[in-house]
Amino acid sequence: MKIFVPAILTALITTPLAAGTYETRCSVKKVPYQVTVGGGNTEEILGGAIIGGVIGKAATGDDGAAVAGAIIGGAVASEAGKKKVTKYREVETCGKVYIPDFIDDQYALRDSILRLNSGGSESRERIMDVQYTIGASHDGSWGPRSIAAANTYLDDHPVTEVVDEGKSALYSLIVNGVVVASSPDVIEIDEIQKSLTEAGVDSEIIVSVE
Repeated sequence: MKIFVPAILTALITTPLAAGTYETRCSVKKVPYQVTVGGGNTEEILGGAIIGGVIGKAATGDDGAAVAGAIIGGAVASEAGKKKVTKYREVETCGKVYIPDFIDDQYALRDSILRLNSGGSESRERIMDVQYTIGASHDGSWGPRSIAAANTYLDDHPVTEVVDEGKSALYSLIVNGVVVASSPDVIEIDEIQKSLTEAGVDSEIIVSVE
């Protein structure tokens, strides 16, 4: 009697749920803004008023013009003394942050790694969980560093089937329902599958126990 146990999940199966959780986190940062301060000091304003009065009277010979000139001169001196300065105020912002967690299901983890390494897609949360589990920087973006860390992880954590004592296992590689390779060495079959994945061919490994 043969027992068939999937060694990995195919891409047709729904992507496993994320292992981590979302948390609300807040931070405080300083935001710059500008204000207008100051104005001419008393001496500057008085000087401007005197000069304005003198010019006004000299131009018209009229005391009323002198008064108007004094007012304008003082206003000009006051305005010239104003300046803009930058100040800061503290603003609190809050948002949802995803906290990744370990993926306990080694078969599901391996399936996600192979899918990502072959250019497939996973949710950002799932990618972060995978990265966290394999010890990569969990930023949710799968790139060369994540691929290298994933390959190292797979080499150090091979997925093997548990079989009854006294029985032998045969690993078979299936493409479109057809067995294309079989071997008792799961690493050999895994290498063949990696080559197929790189070539864009979907495959599945099954193990038969006799």
